[in-house]
Order: sequence, then C-alpha cells, then structure tokens
Amino acid sequence: MITTLALAAALNLPISEYQSVSVPVPVAKYCAKLVGIPYASDNFSPQEWERFTDCVYMHMGETKK
Repeated sequence: MITTLALAAALNLPISEYQSVSVPVPVAKYCAKLVGIPYASDNFSPQEWERFTDCVYMHMGETKK
C-alpha cells in the first residue's frame, strides 16, 4: 500500500499536512492500473510516479501545488 508519508512527499505537501493526506484505496488501485504499475508497489520510474500522482489529484478533485 502506498503510505501516507510517501504520497505526501510525492505530492510536495508541507510537513504539517502529512497527517491529512488520505487517498482512498479504490482511487490508488485505479490510478496504479491506469499507469501500469502494480498496486502497492514501490518499483516504478519517476515518470510513472508523476503520472500516478496526476491521476490521484485528478480523481480527488485537487490541483497540484
């Protein structure tokens, strides 16, 4: 599973916001499948991670900072 801390770091959130990051499992699974990486894997390229975080932002109605 993608940890909250890893996701917060990838999304460039300030440390004070680490605790508030929560990605629903269905969103994480969908985005992993869309990007072509195994769900809960840490074996992906920087480009795949960028596409994954873009997908998460899009599906959660957020914008990148």
